[in-house]
Amino acid sequence: MQRTGPIEQPHLRPWSTVLRIPVRNGAVFFKETAPTMANDAGLTKLLSTVAPSVVTAPLAVEGRRMLMSDAGPRLREELDRERDLRWWERILPAYAELQREAAAHVDALLDAGALDNRLERLPALLAELLDDPGLELQAAEIDALRGLQPALAAACAALSVTAQPSIQHDDLHDGNVHLDGDGFRILDWGDASVSHPFGTLLVTLRSVAYRFEIAEDAPELDRLRHAYLEPWQDLGSKSELRQASELATWLAIVGRAVVWRNALVGADAGELAEWGDAVPDALRMVIDRRPEG
Repeated sequence: MQRTGPIEQPHLRPWSTVLRIPVRNGAVFFKETAPTMANDAGLTKLLSTVAPSVVTAPLAVEGRRMLMSDAGPRLREELDRERDLRWWERILPAYAELQREAAAHVDALLDAGALDNRLERLPALLAELLDDPGLELQAAEIDALRGLQPALAAACAALSVTAQPSIQHDDLHDGNVHLDGDGFRILDWGDASVSHPFGTLLVTLRSVAYRFEIAEDAPELDRLRHAYLEPWQDLGSKSELRQASELATWLAIVGRAVVWRNALVGADAGELAEWGDAVPDALRMVIDRRPEG
């Protein structure tokens, strides 16, 4: 592989560094994640064997570093040009099929570094977050969250009889989907966990609502939820699957708080100024978004 020009650094986040390296026929990308997000490379490699049409195999992996071919432009830039929900109507069912395939590889996913956010662990994870003396929540908010623990445990028990635990990307938005001709590739698995698969809709539907400037209860998002749930129709009726997705997205907020706690380990003052409210904000969402009933 012959490098043909200077290395470019298109973006630097607190938890990853990405370098674009020009080569004769285009470019390759070098990515190194922070130690607390070191699972990206291993999960990308594993999932590329489970769903090669959706996840591109890295050219090389070494610990938390990987070299990848150019996956094409991001969906975000395409949506800047044309706001078209049809991309998500194609992506979500294919991603659901990936999750169904990956459910047979839970042990391998955990060995590759996926966070263990399986339903039976979520009540303890919430308790652990609330016991952190540095958590910047008011006493009334902490009391409200402790009061929700029985409801959260009941939701976990109810969902345990639905879909099997599988990979849950937990950051599936238009910045992490790249377009490959008429196809697409899902990247950036550093936030991923083994959990209830439907929890993925939390980030995805909120990000679509933000991008398209629509309400989170807009009919367009119902259409996307239905597209995602279609491959799971053997598990229940439409109403049962919808109810399961609402419970799963509520529980997934706890997982988001865990991701942010891990990502901010060792953060400097500037990073904390920008992202430091992420954990308490996520926990406030647990209170605000509790499903009815």
